[in-house]
Amino acid sequence: MHLGYLISLIESKPMTAREICRALDIDASREREVYESLKKASKVLKKKGKTLVMSPPVCRKCGFEFEKLNPSRCPKCKSEWIEPAVFYVEK
Repeated sequence: MHLGYLISLIESKPMTAREICRALDIDASREREVYESLKKASKVLKKKGKTLVMSPPVCRKCGFEFEKLNPSRCPKCKSEWIEPAVFYVEK
């Protein structure tokens, strides 16, 4: 995965891992690779004086905020209606 293209994507607008997969034309089952590439992109951005920011996943039903990146069910209300993490660049 080309870090320069990934960085330019998330600099242009906030994106979820699945949206990044679509934009890079890779299978959504490779989301884990996107997360790894985002870690590397974070280091590159830091050197440029920028910050990679993650808006964490949130349960759409009760508002519970998750710590892990790819939850499947809310521990509070058991809903599976989860808003995914969003990544963007802050200057």
